[in-house]
Amino acid sequence: MTVPWPNNYWNMTDIGNTLLVGVAGGSASGKGTVVDRLLAHYGDRAAVLRMDDYYRPLAEVPRDGDGEPNFDEPGALDLERLASDLDHLRSGRDLHIDSYTFNQPGVSSERLHIPACPVVFLDGLFLLYDEGVRSRLHLTVYIHATPETRLARRMARDQAERSLEPDMIQYQWDRHVRPGDRAYLEPVADLADVLVDNDRSGAVDLAHVHNAIDALIH
Repeated sequence: MTVPWPNNYWNMTDIGNTLLVGVAGGSASGKGTVVDRLLAHYGDRAAVLRMDDYYRPLAEVPRDGDGEPNFDEPGALDLERLASDLDHLRSGRDLHIDSYTFNQPGVSSERLHIPACPVVFLDGLFLLYDEGVRSRLHLTVYIHATPETRLARRMARDQAERSLEPDMIQYQWDRHVRPGDRAYLEPVADLADVLVDNDRSGAVDLAHVHNAIDALIH
């Protein structure tokens, strides 16, 4: 299912210097891959801001009943700071933030430069759920994939990239990810302006996303 035009149409006088496009979706839905393709399509006219870089220090992240940190709760992120930084970009000013390392030993943060390009993509879990963030976006995209597809992708990704054992990945899926989906993602998915089905392997057609963006920047 696709909705090619935004629900709340903006014109360029409303948008100002920078069009903010949010790309939401559950863990391992493929939103990062979609954003990378959109960046390639728009080239030097676009930049990306990752919501992952707004996670709070590990000591401040909510814990589950077993004391494990739960990154699939909105309270795990500093969403007020994110909203403020979106205002910064909307005004046409470049943004400089530190990357988040998930408190990995021996891994240092990097200083990130997000230029106020004509289009800036925000990639993140809770951008539709949090009204303060959502209200600052000009266009929103929701990437859909079934839980079964997403779990298979997450199993492969987290073993390869985060050195997690399958038992821990399944634990996080059952205790954090799926409850978070039901509470914070699925109830607001229909607020997105454009829906993308990314449940199958292979490159998804993003023409309808391009059309929605181009209608606002041209």
